[in-house]
Amino acid sequence: MIIVYLKLLLMVILTSFSQIIIKIGSGKIITKSGKAILIKSFFNYYIIIGMVLVAAAPMLYFSALSRVPLNAAFSVTGLGYIIVIILGKLVLKERISIFHIAGGLFILGGFMVWNMGAV
Repeated sequence: MIIVYLKLLLMVILTSFSQIIIKIGSGKIITKSGKAILIKSFFNYYIIIGMVLVAAAPMLYFSALSRVPLNAAFSVTGLGYIIVIILGKLVLKERISIFHIAGGLFILGGFMVWNMGAV
């Protein structure tokens, strides 16, 4: 059973990292040089790697979903918000406000309460 929850956690981590990588890639999109350059710039390696991660994550989710209740599996996805806030600070140097911290704590608390009877 621990393998199933590790798959769910890895799915959330892949999805979170994909958001950071796509954010970096979107900063490299050129919008002022015509349509051909715009379309070509969408295919930078950050966007491609991010999309591969986005595509890989559901495979882990589907695999785990076959072995745990939907409400337990889906609740793990909420942890992605916390991971993205932390990665945004560490990788993108984004500002974390008191509202981000409070919201993250509420999500974490909700996750814990939601899953108290699930395991």
